[in-house]
Amino acid sequence: MSEPIQTVTSVNPRSGFGWRLISSLVLWGIMLAVIFWLPPTALYLFMNLFIARAIWEFYRICEAKGLRSYKIWGVIGTVVMISGSWFFYRQTKRLELSYDFDILILLVFALGVFIRQFPEKTNPAGIETMAITLFGLIYVAWLGNFITRINFADVNGRYFVMLLVVVTKFTDMGAYLVGSTLGRHKMIPRISPKKTWEGTIGGLAFAVGGAVMCLYWPRQLSTGIVASGMNLTHALAIGLLLGTAAVIGDLAESLIKREANVKDSSDILPGHGGALDMLDSFLFTAPLLYIYMRLVLA
Repeated sequence: MSEPIQTVTSVNPRSGFGWRLISSLVLWGIMLAVIFWLPPTALYLFMNLFIARAIWEFYRICEAKGLRSYKIWGVIGTVVMISGSWFFYRQTKRLELSYDFDILILLVFALGVFIRQFPEKTNPAGIETMAITLFGLIYVAWLGNFITRINFADVNGRYFVMLLVVVTKFTDMGAYLVGSTLGRHKMIPRISPKKTWEGTIGGLAFAVGGAVMCLYWPRQLSTGIVASGMNLTHALAIGLLLGTAAVIGDLAESLIKREANVKDSSDILPGHGGALDMLDSFLFTAPLLYIYMRLVLA
């Protein structure tokens, strides 16, 4: 078993607002370049690297709780799932084949963790090990892979990926700014002591503002992207829905970290923590936006 993650009890000097702002600007610049100006392969590579890192951090958090997992197996499953979805759509233009491939990967890896467990002689928690491995694959890889689906579900998929990023991160930004200045009433202190109802309301307001901004922003970027089916009503609805999902996604990861007594999934991103800390809200907002695109905007 790998070394467990050390519990963080002191304030990280790189977690202040300055580092958070700088790293956010850098990450936003990279994301805009990946979405709009770099070849499509850039988004594929970015997703593979980021989500593979996130699932590795998830397994490390579980190890801090004393729960084993087959980390390498989970990372391989993540890369194969994302690559397969991307490949099948790029080659066939048939979105349903990427669904079938996801089912195949989950089936293969469900069987695989049992096969991996057969030769074990010293693991008294085999059920836990298999469950944690598969849960990580579903929670991080399968949910995160909806970003791929959004990219391919519409002729203007890049626009909707941008919309997803803007609304999700505006929620985080609004909750942080409003909560740190006006927050008085704790939301769920058992899970996240710093989150307040005022911050949540601020996050939702920023989410709606970000969605409305995305109605006009692509024109300013001269990308030639038209917001397929989007209007003010859809922007308001998406802002509220994704803002709510982003808050739930952040609380979900906080619940996992609190259970393992871990502050951040890692410290590779100054002011933010790790890849999983950056991805947590997207794991709920991406599937919801995809469903909205397919059932409402289609």
